[in-house]
Amino acid sequence: MKWCKLGHIFCGTGQNEIMVTGGRTPVPLHLHDDVYRVYFGSYDDSGRGRIFSLEIDLVCPTSIRRLVTKPIIDIGSTGFFDDNGVIPSDVVNIDGKIFLYTIGFSVKNKLIFDAATGLAISSDHGKSFLKLPGPVLDRGVDDPCFAASPTVLYDGSSWRMWYVSCSHWKPHGEGFRHYYNIKHRQSADGIYWDPKAVTCIDYLNEYEYAISRPSVIRNNNGGFRMWYSFRGQSNVETYRMGYAESDDGLMWKRLDSEVGIDVSDTGWDSEMICYPRVFRHRDSLYMLYNGNGYGKTGFGLAVMEGGV
Repeated sequence: MKWCKLGHIFCGTGQNEIMVTGGRTPVPLHLHDDVYRVYFGSYDDSGRGRIFSLEIDLVCPTSIRRLVTKPIIDIGSTGFFDDNGVIPSDVVNIDGKIFLYTIGFSVKNKLIFDAATGLAISSDHGKSFLKLPGPVLDRGVDDPCFAASPTVLYDGSSWRMWYVSCSHWKPHGEGFRHYYNIKHRQSADGIYWDPKAVTCIDYLNEYEYAISRPSVIRNNNGGFRMWYSFRGQSNVETYRMGYAESDDGLMWKRLDSEVGIDVSDTGWDSEMICYPRVFRHRDSLYMLYNGNGYGKTGFGLAVMEGGV
């Protein structure tokens, strides 16, 4: 498995006071032919994210069009789970009804952030969304600190979610370090999720502390593949991409050495590579991903050599 990088797609460059920088956690919605709408998060001067969109044609993906600089989904009102920022996590198209799962951020007393999973639903093919007022997944018995960053699949009868679960924070330097891995839940409607979680991707060793933003697809011949980012190794501190395979979506085998994509020698993704979103188009697999600064330098696109 090897990925060919197609280029840097977008980064906010001060288009307005709320799109100052970044293009975090991009997610694709197929529109027609080779054209996709990509939802992403950009940040204001205070570091608060909002969700915007643009369109690309996979024939020439670096030539963006229809950049929307007005928030498609804005931050929540004071006291709500996303009152300090919101960015996309995944999008699911159910017969033209679009479910856009989000990551909502709020500020905690002792910690740098709190996160939860939100949902906004569109009935006009993803042009506008009605945001549910509260999170569809938040901290609980199996996710004591936060539950966010889901990838979601619908098979026609049930919904499955793989998401980031924060188990604890530890003092680190002058602050605290979060520890989170990847877990799984199921749902009958995509809104209300079963309370019991199953751990899918756990810490590999004593150094690892963050396994983030899973992206799951089904294989054509059954089984599942997952891409994610992880950090905290003996010789590398910043994010790198990981990869795993599973027969049932619950028990996973990590195959990180086979991921086939790494940081570049120079440029926007030379320090870290993270937050993948893999999608199938025609006979190819594509990956939207972030680079340096956890998405502060925007996002790029890669295609897997040799097809699906």
